[in-house]
Amino acid sequence: MPPASQPERLFHGFLEAAPDAVVIIDEGGMVVQVNSQTEKLFGYCREELVGHPLEVLMPERFRGTHIAQRGAYFADPRPRSMGRGLDLFGLKKDGREFPIDISISPLPPDPGVLFASAIRDMTDHRRLEDELRARTRELEEADRQKDQFLSAVAHELRNPLTALGYVAHILQSPQIDAAARQRAAGLIERQTAHMARLVEDLLDLAGVRCGKLTLRRESIDLRTVVPTAVELSHLLIRAHKHQLEVAPSAEPLWVSGDPTRLAQVVSNLLTNAAKYTPEGGRIRLTAAREDGAAVVRVRDDGTGIPQEMLSRVFDLFTQIGAAGDDRAGGLGIGLSLVQRLVELHGGTVAAFSDGPGQGSEFVVRIPLLPEGPATQELLN
Repeated sequence: MPPASQPERLFHGFLEAAPDAVVIIDEGGMVVQVNSQTEKLFGYCREELVGHPLEVLMPERFRGTHIAQRGAYFADPRPRSMGRGLDLFGLKKDGREFPIDISISPLPPDPGVLFASAIRDMTDHRRLEDELRARTRELEEADRQKDQFLSAVAHELRNPLTALGYVAHILQSPQIDAAARQRAAGLIERQTAHMARLVEDLLDLAGVRCGKLTLRRESIDLRTVVPTAVELSHLLIRAHKHQLEVAPSAEPLWVSGDPTRLAQVVSNLLTNAAKYTPEGGRIRLTAAREDGAAVVRVRDDGTGIPQEMLSRVFDLFTQIGAAGDDRAGGLGIGLSLVQRLVELHGGTVAAFSDGPGQGSEFVVRIPLLPEGPATQELLN
């Protein structure tokens, strides 16, 4: 074989230096030459490709279409990208598929005789595109939640402020009697308590999300937080004329926790039950020992939760109900705060419901302290 000429050596050097896989084919679509990048990318050696159809490097489902497209290109040979706007895939020797981009050009000096295909692995590019789309969706959802949150805050503050303005007008009347004054004082108490609760929930949630909320742990009997939780939520329960049944455990439920935060957890669950239970409905609160955990259950016979919403009820700003239904009110942060506080205590919370109109149940599990001399010493 005569030694290669300088142009041939230059061409071969350029082919091997190319960053992409380069496959040279003839008019019949048969592989004439490949570079080392092709071998690395597809897993074939040169001898396995030269003399075989180009279609061996693509999934079978694309081969028929590609043959027709190749014929159309050869009828009008000019440099172009074959992958623009298309989902093209290559096929490795081991059967794995991967996304590719292809640029094809006729080789001089005899256009229409040989063609060079530059093939680029687009796996990382597609992954980045997918991540960018996912991030875009996240930002769009965050923006939607922000708008929803601002609307909810405005609505939740407008109602009590309107009521307080009305009370102020009544109190200025010289004809107001003692009974009316007492009713006005009660209205002020309820509305200011409502607004204070909203502000506290917002501050607590911000603290949890920023990692700035710390628990003041101590060994406590979980049963002792029940009266506090009931007291915190009694105004709403009483206003809706609900029947509240409380059934604490007959035995102590010693846990390591923050009494204030645990009472807040139970109170938020009671408040949630009250919001979604029609007037005169029943709410049952129990605390018991189950499988090494202190378990608190809040069950109601209210509106229930659709199955598709059970996994979302603890998401921020999630509210159950038809669009425009503001009967329950709230900002949709109470259950999210419950979940985060329970997790800070090493526990779990779950929601259960048989569907709309079937009521719902929320179950909190907090690990019990181990029994033994060390625990007894700590408790004493």
